[in-house]
Amino acid sequence: MHRLLALLPCLIACASHAADPLPLSRDIKDWNVTCDNLRTCTALSTHAASAEADALSFPLRIVREAGPDGALRVSVFSYNAIHGDPLIDAKPVSMPLQPHQGSADDVSQVPELRSATGGDALTFVKALRNAHALAFDTPDGPTSASLNGMRAALLLIDDVQGRVGTVTALANPGDAPAGSVPAAPASLVIPAWSAPAPLDKAQAEQVLKAAMAATRADWQQDLVDGDEPNGEVHALNAREALLIVRTGCGAYNCAYSLYLAPLAHPEQAHAAPFERVANLPDLAPNGSVAFDPATGELTSLALATGMGGCGVAARWRYDGARFVLSRAAQMSACTGLNERDWPVLWQSASKR
Repeated sequence: MHRLLALLPCLIACASHAADPLPLSRDIKDWNVTCDNLRTCTALSTHAASAEADALSFPLRIVREAGPDGALRVSVFSYNAIHGDPLIDAKPVSMPLQPHQGSADDVSQVPELRSATGGDALTFVKALRNAHALAFDTPDGPTSASLNGMRAALLLIDDVQGRVGTVTALANPGDAPAGSVPAAPASLVIPAWSAPAPLDKAQAEQVLKAAMAATRADWQQDLVDGDEPNGEVHALNAREALLIVRTGCGAYNCAYSLYLAPLAHPEQAHAAPFERVANLPDLAPNGSVAFDPATGELTSLALATGMGGCGVAARWRYDGARFVLSRAAQMSACTGLNERDWPVLWQSASKR
């Protein structure tokens, strides 16, 4: 568990010294920039413009895809209902922002209330890149996002995507044509999943008992006082099963050990192999782990606080030899964003 809880700062620290290897995550003043393996980059404000302890704040997110025609989207997220024109350095400015209705499904997550895409998003970015603060009026007073570091964040995105000096650049547009921007890397393809027949109750119990006994010496030292190990098995194919052992839980994260168990000889269970990804060397399933037999996805969500809204989320799929990373996202600042809105570190496509 301790290794996983240390992952979040490591993702940022490990990437902060590398100019180009992807994925990367870097803090720049009051902003964070994350770029994934396809060079899609997310810039996110992580601080309020006001230093007052009770000041309201909101996350401002800019997502730019790679390539000459890479899509651009700007999003305003807020717990508080916002109204009127945005205030840029305390002055109201009419901007082409589309309103969205906040979802009442989960009040613990910050909804997207305004957004702009394409040319409208570019207009908004141009209005913000030399400013100091963006604010909106709410029934509870003004809410703000600091723009300190935004221009440098945009410059990093341009650099990663090869836009510097082109008409498509976000920070300092130049005269070079859009066609000079490199194409986005091809998406990695992960294996298709064909769900095997599930283990019947008797076989599942036999495999679980034998595999747990065979691996006990490996995970027993991780047991938390007073906690009993919890194990479950899932068929991966006609030959082997996945064993998930939960060895203990803290305040809001649990620790797990994962194994492959041959169905014919579950006593030969061994550590499940995972794809190693450059710049994400410590990424492993922990926190909250689940396997979905219908999709073949192994999911992991490690939270940085009990309230959620920040942490590391990842998904893997078994390819017959190892678990291959299909998606990873991380949120370093606890701003309350839903997991689906976190900056993406890794993405791939499924084979049809």
